Amino acid sequence: MRAPIAFAPLRIISVKQQQDPKPQFAVGSTALLRWCDEPNAPVHLALRSMKAPMFALDALQAGQFRWSADLIAQWQPDWNSIAARGTREIEISGQKYEVFLPLRIGLGYTNNYSFTVNGKLPVRLTTALIESISSPGPPEIIRIVSVRGSVSDTWVTTIPFSAKPKGVFRVTLGEDVEQAGASTEPIYLLHHSCTTK
Repeated sequence: MRAPIAFAPLRIISVKQQQDPKPQFAVGSTALLRWCDEPNAPVHLALRSMKAPMFALDALQAGQFRWSADLIAQWQPDWNSIAARGTREIEISGQKYEVFLPLRIGLGYTNNYSFTVNGKLPVRLTTALIESISSPGPPEIIRIVSVRGSVSDTWVTTIPFSAKPKGVFRVTLGEDVEQAGASTEPIYLLHHSCTTK
């Protein structure tokens, strides 16, 4: 059989606030999903299990989202094995963007953001290109370290945003040119700075 002539591009499939140790869902408890944003802005929440047994959840909610953890605890209790996307539309200078909001389970807040990347070929992500959309400024290239995710064909890297002003940033993760030079499709990240609660 012929080998494929092309593979699907690398994709950022999950953006979370860094949490260590990783939370677990428990039967009989209430799960709390939080993010940092305007309190009245509805956010589309999408949780997808990255390995069997499979689980999926979609919701549209503002501020935070509470639900019974019984089902997710039975099917996929490990937060580390779930791709989490919180997105909404935002308009800047007349142009609309779908922006990602880093999600977390439970109370607290951090602006260290963990990105999970999916791809069919092994990669070694070493750079992040961060471009401000909401305020003028030169693009920034920073060095990153990626590790294999808990699920095959995934890699995880964490980037601190504590020194950055709130706003929308275009984020692209990639390899050095000396390697294969692969990069992710860019995403738009909405960064706020919230107090810990």
